[in-house]
Amino acid sequence: MTAIISIKNLSKTFRGSDGFNVHALENINLEVEQGEFISLIGPSGCGKSTLLRIIADLIESSGGSLTVNGKTAQQARKDRDYGFVFQSPTLYEWRTVQKNVELPLEIMKHPREQRAERAREMLKLVELAGFEHKYPWQLSGGMQQRVSIARALAFEPRILLMDEPFGALDEMTRERMNNELLRIWGALSEMTVIFVTHSINEAVYLSSRVVVMSPRPGRISEVIPINLPRPRGPETRDLDDFFHLTNQVRHALRQGVGSNVGIGE
Repeated sequence: MTAIISIKNLSKTFRGSDGFNVHALENINLEVEQGEFISLIGPSGCGKSTLLRIIADLIESSGGSLTVNGKTAQQARKDRDYGFVFQSPTLYEWRTVQKNVELPLEIMKHPREQRAERAREMLKLVELAGFEHKYPWQLSGGMQQRVSIARALAFEPRILLMDEPFGALDEMTRERMNNELLRIWGALSEMTVIFVTHSINEAVYLSSRVVVMSPRPGRISEVIPINLPRPRGPETRDLDDFFHLTNQVRHALRQGVGSNVGIGE
């Protein structure tokens, strides 16, 4: 299969406020196949979110090459090949739930009836049918993030980029959102997901592969296949293989940063 995302020898250097360079990423090489669910995990400051934002063409790399869907990241962004879900829902408080989901289609000048139908379809997918006329402030944090996911999927992207979307949620809500995300991913044939997280359990539970990154300058220290059966549910976390895989990811992290990992369980 041809990689839908191909990253070769990628690096990123920022100029710090003190005038010194900060090397955020170095020699990143990664191939992502269509339909994979890839989690990026590593200590704070290792460049996970930076890498995701380079893929999304929100910032530029300093060196190396990157193609997204066979194009430059800039062209893939212009062609709307991916949706992006941020750490917070970033919804407009004065727009209803449906109008928030319709926003990208409105910007793309889709006909009114078409974008309304698509928004309703996406809200049904994230199990928020009936909430179309509510406002974001009337919803829980988990529900707001589901609206954000529905909005990102509204224009049928082939790739979904997610930057710690559940990090601010309590543990029980986070587990429910993990299950929701797997259900949505399973319902959308061949969609590729790149997911940034600090949680070892979350990375193992969700992923096809876990990409472990080292401290700054961020490098890929190990790529761990997650060969757990699908569909996955609460019982998955009780499997011996799940326990062994979380230990494998934890060990890979400790190899890079010592015993004080600073990563969520």
